[in-house]
Amino acid sequence: MKENLAIKPLIGFGDLKFGATKKEVEEFFGSPQEVETLDMEGEDGQVEVWSYWDQGHSVYFEKELKDICSNFETDNETATLFGKEVFSLSKEEIVGLMKEQGYETQEEEKEDEELIIFFPDAHMQFVFENDDLILVSWAVAMDDNEKVLWP
Repeated sequence: MKENLAIKPLIGFGDLKFGATKKEVEEFFGSPQEVETLDMEGEDGQVEVWSYWDQGHSVYFEKELKDICSNFETDNETATLFGKEVFSLSKEEIVGLMKEQGYETQEEEKEDEELIIFFPDAHMQFVFENDDLILVSWAVAMDDNEKVLWP
């Protein structure tokens, strides 16, 4: 595995870009520890999820998009966002950092002990539990007609 764990909204993760093939993902992260196929809620499509539990990442491949990478998740504490270790930042610092980068819209959703902050214009969400960031998820950009806008 390569060590560039820079979260790049709408672009990818480190040197991996959205649209990467399974082979490219495997060259970057190695073989996944778990592979699971999920039905997408409210849609006809399926997604294949490659989990790298020891590295703290998951990579999503959309079946209807020819099995190319469309989404990442990480809870790896060394992951960075705009040059900052994102898991060391508070909710307010993350919101401020996103706004500094031009991502203005945000939505919040509370579920039990979790707070999810979603930035639709970045296709990103930050999941907090008891004020601690526990997961970052980000996806490829799509236009209003759900057409994928590859980086």
